[in-house]
Parts: sequence; structure tokens; C-alpha cells
Amino acid sequence: MITKRKLVKGSAISGGIALGHARVMTRGVPDIVELVIPATRVRGEIKALEEAVEQTVEELGTLRDTAGKKMGLAVTKIFDAQLMIATDKEFLKHVKQEIAEQKRNARSVYHSLVQATTLPLLGSRDIYMRQMAKDIEAVSSRVLSHLSGYQKSDLRFPPNTILVGDYFSPGEILSYRQRKAVGLLVSEGGRNSHMALIARALMLPVVMVRGIWTSVPNHAKIIIDGTEGTAIIYPDEHDWSEHQKKKKRHGPALITRIKKLTQIPPVTKDGQSVQIAANLSLLGPANEILSAKKIPVGLYRTEYLYLAHDDFPDEDTQYRYYRRIAEQYIGTSVVIRTFDLGYDKLASRNFWPKEDNPALGWRGIRPMLELTQIFKTQIRAILRASTQRNLKIMLPMISETRELLRARKLISQVKFSLRKENIPFDADIETGIMVEVPSAALAADDLARKADFLSIGTNDLTQYTLAADRMNSKVAHIYNSFHPSVLRLIQQTVDAGHRFNKPVSICGEVAGDPLALPLFIGMGVDTLSINPNRIFDMCRLVGKIDSHLVRHLVGSVMSSSTAQEVTKKLEEYSRALGKRRTFTIRK
Repeated sequence: MITKRKLVKGSAISGGIALGHARVMTRGVPDIVELVIPATRVRGEIKALEEAVEQTVEELGTLRDTAGKKMGLAVTKIFDAQLMIATDKEFLKHVKQEIAEQKRNARSVYHSLVQATTLPLLGSRDIYMRQMAKDIEAVSSRVLSHLSGYQKSDLRFPPNTILVGDYFSPGEILSYRQRKAVGLLVSEGGRNSHMALIARALMLPVVMVRGIWTSVPNHAKIIIDGTEGTAIIYPDEHDWSEHQKKKKRHGPALITRIKKLTQIPPVTKDGQSVQIAANLSLLGPANEILSAKKIPVGLYRTEYLYLAHDDFPDEDTQYRYYRRIAEQYIGTSVVIRTFDLGYDKLASRNFWPKEDNPALGWRGIRPMLELTQIFKTQIRAILRASTQRNLKIMLPMISETRELLRARKLISQVKFSLRKENIPFDADIETGIMVEVPSAALAADDLARKADFLSIGTNDLTQYTLAADRMNSKVAHIYNSFHPSVLRLIQQTVDAGHRFNKPVSICGEVAGDPLALPLFIGMGVDTLSINPNRIFDMCRLVGKIDSHLVRHLVGSVMSSSTAQEVTKKLEEYSRALGKRRTFTIRK
């Protein structure tokens, strides 16, 4: 048990910072006791099981409706899957038979058969199977609670409660968020788990550290950083102060401040408009504020539809989801990126080849050019939803012109098919590309001729340019988007886009860095697509910048030879900006 200050490093599951006190959560179902029952009690045990299942189905249906209102169709499919598990006729028939034949109580029989089902799944190397086991456990926990008469509390947690446990199901997370929990520290669950998808949609910080939940004392003071993937148990005053400052700079509460913005898009001191857009993954609480203020979506990640369904959703399911997005953002635009999936997310799929180096393998647009039916189904759904004329299509990780041409040919085929069927769509819908690898930046002129817009994904561009995985602690210090080689590729892409009158955006993390803002304005970047919690501060900062002056800053920065030198120059400019004094450009 941890008794003094300890910093632990784990995995970042859902971004954000939470400061508070630990509430260690143990599973609420009492120990399962096996009882031998007389034949006269068999019917009563079976009836108790049926009633427990009915109550569970009712609860899951309510959770499904709540999730649908807050987060949209993608998340409801998680609860659809749990409803199917709860009402599995063959399994329930087997439980009833065992109760009658073995003369055992319903709780022990149900529990033993659930364990017999989940244990092989939990030990599987297949991600999909392990997730299925978690869903089965979530359902069985509810059924067993009802069989035992255990009542779960719906009272609010004390202020600033951070829940600590082995794993929390989607339904539990929804309930805990409603009870005002501010963060989760868990021992199991990856970035693509159902738990992670729900938490991110609800903007609830989550950190995963193997085995941590048995080491944290109840009520211990604790800090979790869901962006860095760290937790501090018994933090000192310095830890507390620094993380409070960081939370104020990056916390989800900043999204509500967007309501106070009076000019969107923001304008520089000398009158130049700079478009600020949002990066989104699932519909959630931020959408109402963003759409009301007519803030465009510069990147909508659709792979979370797959992850929520554990499969590629059918055309109508996707259509309804994209239509809801289009209708919510009437008056502005939404860039929908087609499925960006690789072996790291789809290792469980038999049709996905095992790869030793997924980052350089079958990912981005590459699999979609071979799995053409999946790609065309998604394009059909997007096109059908495009009648509001505010959707755009973006293709991930284009590495050469041939890939763009092949994708555009498939899109043309889908358009032809829709015309034949007299199905309306936006015939002028734009198709753009993600520039995420050096080959695309170096071929930006040719790509700009054939794409309607370019979007620079600086996270991957930095990784591929510097050959450094930022998640690898041994080389993370090399990963830096301010490296001159990365900045030159960005400038080359912006210049190429503008030569062919094609807009260029940046949608990586560095787009939301205040230090980078004057540089990107000076480069001529048209749109910065960023995390919603950065929008307020970035919009306010735009108004302090003179677009003519920062053009000179670009030349100085581009003459730098190291990322550290670039950072120093940008920091000098930032300090001068804060003091509102003249800044001398250093060569």
C-alpha cells in the first residue's frame, strides 16, 4: 500500500487533469455462495433469475437512451451489444437447466456459467474477445446484483472524487459521471476499449496503471493526468499547484468559455481572418457549444464508429450518424476523415495481417484501397448525409499521388451509383487529404493539383520525419514538432497548396500550441484544427498578433538548426507579445 508521495507512469486513456481524493471501488456484488436447494424452490429461483434479467435489460435500455442523447449513435451500439448478451436465450436456457438439474441457487449457477464463458476470452490474445469478456462481466454484474438484492447508490460523490478500480464498464462510467466523479484511475483497459470511448466522449480524465488499484489507500490525495498518463499519490504542494495551473490552461471547463467569444473566426490585429476549428472523435457535451458558435470541425475521426461497434457499421448506421453531425453543424463545415485503422487497432480481425511494424504497414488509406466494399459503404453513407452541403471527405495518410487517384476513382463510382438510384447528395463535396508522411509533403505540388484541400497531421509527420515514436520513452526526447526539418515540410506543403489555390490546415497537437500560433499565421496556414479545450485561448491570442510582422518571424525560425533554437525564438516572441512591445527578429 502506498503511504507517501509516489509518481506512477501508466497509459493515457482519456485526456484531462483531475485533482482530488481517491475512492477505491470494489465490485458491489457480495460473495457468491453455492446453495443446495429443494426441488420446491427451483421454480422460485428461475423466476428470480428472469426478474433480475428483466431489471438489467431495463437499466441497459435507459443507459442506451442516455448515451444516445449525450454522445450519439456510435456509443449506443455498445449498450446494444450488452442488451444482446443480457437476453441471450441459449445461455439463459442453459442456466435454468442447471438450476433444475443440479438443484443449486440461481446466483451460483449464473456466476459459474459466466465465469466458464469469460475466462477463456480474458486469456485470449484477441483484443475483440477480451472486450467481449468485459461486456459479459458488466452485464453479469448487474444480473447478480439484482439476484442478491444489492442496490447501487445514485447519490453524488463528495466533491473532487477520483475513482480507483480495476476496470469500469460503460454503464458504470455514465453513472459515475452523473454522480460527479472527476476522474478514473484503473488497472485494466486500453485506449480503444469501450471504457475509453465513453470516457473521452464525456471528457472524463482516465489513467491506466497495471495493478494500481490495490495499492491506493481510500481517501488518499491524488492527481491524475490523462494526457501524460501519470498519477501522483500523496502529491506535495508543488505538484498540486503545478497541476492546478495546468488544468486551468487545458481543462474541459475551457470549452464553456467558448460561449464568450464574440468574433469567430478570430481576426489578427491587422484584420486577417484565421480559421480555428475543432478535432472531434465522438458526439459529446462540446458539440452544442461548438455548433452554436458556428465553429467548424476540421477533423472528425470515424474509426471510433468501428471501435464502438467492434466491427465496420453498415451503411444506414453510418448514414444516420453522419446526418446527425451534418444537421448539428448547419452553418459551418465538418471534415469527415475516412476510417484510419491499422493492425494496432484491428489485431483481432482475421482478415488483418499480423505486422511487426504497424506504423509502416497496412494503415491509413492503404487497406481501404483493397477493402473497397468497406470504403465504398462509408463513402455512400457520407454522400447520402451530405445534402446539407456542409460535409467534406478527408483521406488519411496519403503517401503518393496514385493512392489519391485510386481513392477518387472509387468515390466517383459511388457517386455514379447514387445518381442511378436517384439518391440525392452534394455533387460538389470536397475531397482532401492528410499529409502525414514526408513523401506526401515532398510531393505536395502534385497532390495539391488533385486534392481539394490539404490537412497536415503533424503528430505522424513528426514521428515519420524524425523516426521517433513519442510513446517510446527511449526516443521520446527526439520527437519534437518544432524540429526545423518538420517545419520545412510544413512550409513546403502550405506553399504548394497556395500555389494551386487549395486551403491548407494543420490538425496535429502542435496546432493548439500558443507558441506555434504566430509561426503558423506567418507561414500562411489557413486553418488550425485543435482540441476543443484550446479554442478559447487560441482565438483570444489571434487578436494580439500582427500577421505582417510574423512573416518575418518565419524567416528567422527557418534559419534555425535545432528544435531548441526554434523554441527559444518562439518563446522570445511570446514574451514580447505578452508585454505588447516591439519584437526584434533575430537571424
